[in-house]
Parts: sequence; C-alpha cells; structure tokens
Amino acid sequence: MLIGSPPVRNSGLMHCNIMDNSNEEMLLEQLQAEADGPIHCCEIRERSLVQAAGTALVALLLVILGGWLMSLPVSWHLRSAQMWFWIPGTLVLGAGLTGLLCSEAFRRRHGKRVLLLTPDSVQFNNAIGATPWHYFDGFELEQSHFSLAIVFSVSVGSHVPALKPASFKSLAAPDAWPVANGMRIKLWLLNPMLEGQRLDFERLTDLLYAYINAAQARATLDKLFPTIKRISTLSQSTDQ
Repeated sequence: MLIGSPPVRNSGLMHCNIMDNSNEEMLLEQLQAEADGPIHCCEIRERSLVQAAGTALVALLLVILGGWLMSLPVSWHLRSAQMWFWIPGTLVLGAGLTGLLCSEAFRRRHGKRVLLLTPDSVQFNNAIGATPWHYFDGFELEQSHFSLAIVFSVSVGSHVPALKPASFKSLAAPDAWPVANGMRIKLWLLNPMLEGQRLDFERLTDLLYAYINAAQARATLDKLFPTIKRISTLSQSTDQ
C-alpha cells in the first residue's frame, strides 16, 4: 500500500497573501481615520474696517493735496506755467477720489461671507452652488503684507465651479475667479474671521486641510471599499 506524501504548501504564496491583506487593512484603517474629519459647518467671513479707514485717510490727504496744487496758479496769480500745477494736481486728485471709492468698497466688504465650509462641500461667495470637496486635490496660501490669497487646485476631470463673473464690483465682495485656464480657483481676502476670531495663516491652513483631507478620504473609501460604506450606512440607519 502506497502512502502518498502530504501536499507541499507554497509558503511564498501564503506570505504574499498575508502581506496583501495586511496592507489592505492598514490602508482601510488609515482612510477611516482620515475620513473622521470635521462634522460641522462653518463660515469664514471678512473683516476690513481697518483697511477701509486707512484707505480713506490716505485718499482724503491726496484729495486735499491735489486740490491745493490746482489752486496754486490762482493763489499766486500765475498767467503762465499753469499746466505745471494743474496736471499733477489733477492726477493726485484723481488718485484720491479712486482711493475713496476703494475705501467704500472695503467698508461694504466687511462682514461678508468668504467661504461656507461643510463636511462634503465648499461654497464661494459668488458661486451658483456648492462644490464637492473631492473636486479639489489641494490648495495653496499666498500671504502678503496686507492680504491673503487662497488658490484651490481643481482635480483632473472634475468640473470647475460655476462662478458669477468677477468685475470691479468684486472689490466690495470676497469673490473667487478661475485662473490657469480654469484649473485653479483663486480668491483674496484681507482678514479672514471665524466666529469672531481672526484666522491666521496656520489656523486657516489647518482648517481647510481638515475638511479637504477628510472628504478625499471618504471619496477614496467609496471607490476602494464600497462594501464598508454600505455597512456603515446600514448601521447608522439601524441605530436611528
């Protein structure tokens, strides 16, 4: 009677399967941890009264200076070389009047909403509707002495948010506009505020990153592990 030898196990294949399962579990745990991001909605608003007051003060000084220059030929009874005073006076006066218009625009801008953040979407001030977070694959902050710009990068294949056209009136509102052939969305603001507190560079970065990272993690979970999402949705409905 011949006794067959026991089957030889392919240890290399078993080790590979264990590694694959381990990597998949680690990826799932990482995505689930990142998906547990902010669950509340918040509004970032603009504060620009300081800029409005400063611009108005400088503009008023320019108006006074321009008017004074234009009045010198009359005061000095000059019959020639009047243009040497009227031309620079007109330019300075025009700059002052433009500054007053900018000051009024900054005053109207104060308190307006810049961004509405929800766990799944972001809405710009001049957008027709909300834009899902996973339409963006990142963002950048460009800080200067007097303002801060936010640039969102649109994901390849995603739809560009529908924005109302920006114009000079946008100076009075924190509107966004497309740049780089629509592959980026940019908006600039003076002093971003959240619940009455100013958002500095780091706080704003952390806030936006938390929302966009969590939304992208949920989108990845939905693509790679759709069963997990269905089980989670079913358990939530059962608990309710």
